[in-house]
Amino acid sequence: MKIYIAPLAGVTDYTFRGILRKFDPDLMFTEMVSINALEMKNDKTLNQILKIREGEAVQIFGKDVEKMVFSAKYITENLGVKHIDVNAGCPVNKVIKNGYGAALLESPEHIRRILSEIRKNIADDVNLSLKTRVGYKGLKQHILIGKIAEEVGCKHITIHGRTREQMYSGKADWDLIKEVKESINIEVIGNGDIFTAEDAYEKVTHSGVDGVMLARGICGNPWLISQIRERFRDGEIITEVTPEMRLNMAMEHVLSAKLNNKNKKFSYEIRKYLCWYVKGLRNSAELKNAINQAQSYEELIKLLERARENLR
Repeated sequence: MKIYIAPLAGVTDYTFRGILRKFDPDLMFTEMVSINALEMKNDKTLNQILKIREGEAVQIFGKDVEKMVFSAKYITENLGVKHIDVNAGCPVNKVIKNGYGAALLESPEHIRRILSEIRKNIADDVNLSLKTRVGYKGLKQHILIGKIAEEVGCKHITIHGRTREQMYSGKADWDLIKEVKESINIEVIGNGDIFTAEDAYEKVTHSGVDGVMLARGICGNPWLISQIRERFRDGEIITEVTPEMRLNMAMEHVLSAKLNNKNKKFSYEIRKYLCWYVKGLRNSAELKNAINQAQSYEELIKLLERARENLR
């Protein structure tokens, strides 16, 4: 049973992937990459999003077949990436309005063209996969999309059990994910509503999928990876996350972010990660407020040191 880490824009950056790497997920994606930004050699895309460690995968999004192929070739040939994923599931408006992400589901044959051309133009030892949702504008062609992924030679397909219109509301429909698993022979990875190890166990047992892709569930909780493995391997959860573990991880995240930022400029993005770690701790509202006021790594380190002292 495989555990994959989703390509989360603004979340799965180089530092956070370094944290997650210690928990040994089977596959981990960078933030998703715009084919237009890559074509224009956007500085953030090249030097931040595509700052790659060995074994990491990249998901690309767009619509133009030639640009999708160019991006896949550039990433695999210049950066040594061995796994390319095509996004046909992102539901946000700024992606959809350009015909990208989940909007691709309006034309399964266009998805076929994109996947086929990428597969023809990348090396045989590079894996190709597709991430999608179960529906768009009332159409639910999840089985057809799954069969297309299989026919063009995808390694796996990841399916989020919501329609585009649901965004992240309501419940993910794992019955539909199960339908895809029962209809094709390539690996099917399920995605949606996995916040605990028991969530993963129930959904995998029900659907028969080959693995899960974690997204919002790992925000502030990288231990979820270990707990899922324990639930499947041992039948119980062994890792119990304590307040001290949360604060220690928050501290490690700050120190890693500071180290990874070569120009030492403070990244305001770090503050959201720390708020995720401390959620639910005693006096967390006060601590989160202080974190969101911080203007330097040093301030954050002092806040976390004080919080650890208060625990004792």
